[in-house]
Amino acid sequence: MKSISEKGILVNLKISQWTARKYDKKVSKQIEQEHNAYNAGNFNKLLIAENELRKISAVANRTRDFLYDNTLPWGDNGDRLLPSTNLFEFINQFNDYKKKFDETVEKFIFEYPSLKQEAQIRLNGMFQETDYPAPTNIKQKFDMQIGVMSIPKTSNFLLEVDAEEVENLKNQIESEIHKRILQGTKNIWTRIKDAVGHMVERLSTKDAVFRNSLIENIQELIELLPRLNFTQDRDISEVIENMKTLVVNPEKLRTDESFRNQKAQEAKAILDKVSDFLG
Repeated sequence: MKSISEKGILVNLKISQWTARKYDKKVSKQIEQEHNAYNAGNFNKLLIAENELRKISAVANRTRDFLYDNTLPWGDNGDRLLPSTNLFEFINQFNDYKKKFDETVEKFIFEYPSLKQEAQIRLNGMFQETDYPAPTNIKQKFDMQIGVMSIPKTSNFLLEVDAEEVENLKNQIESEIHKRILQGTKNIWTRIKDAVGHMVERLSTKDAVFRNSLIENIQELIELLPRLNFTQDRDISEVIENMKTLVVNPEKLRTDESFRNQKAQEAKAILDKVSDFLG
């Protein structure tokens, strides 16, 4: 049987972005004087119109969502478990997000001189040339990378300390890894519960309106979760297989009450099973 270190790797998404905000000490002081106040707060200038940088932030946010969807929780420092069964698909899709991020940044850099001119008019007397990085340095303000590291093997855990203490530390590490494996498995069950539970709620409520995404979300989980099921948990595999009966024509659910009730009952049976595993 493969060890956990052979079933996946740890990934950590690092994104840096220029905020284009600058604390203006002079203006902050003027505001306090006008209101006869002190320690009232800081005034931060928007060096570049927010909507321009929001385009880059939107790509960054979509990439984070992609990361969370395609990996499982692991550590408190941003590390995520990427099962080896999802590695190929993950790398291909991340490269697409990375390419989109870089293209959006390049477009921003190209427009940077004109954006500065717009800011000079918008900020008027608050505009300071020294607030702005040189065009040659702007690109360094943006970056998106995936850090990768292997899951350590406790069998390789060797220290120049007492043998009994080494064994205790090994046991602690194995216990922590086991805890994180359970956390990852629980995350899969929670995803199923949220999607199927929402379906039960919508289909069981008479005349409740629902979108096609109700079914599409189930279909996406059926395709994704087998790649995240790194422990090859048979119960998870069985539930995923049962979920396939819920992928039906949403229009038929809207027009055929009997069919809708049937699928609501099937979804409820799956939800009950998932709830048992979650405890």
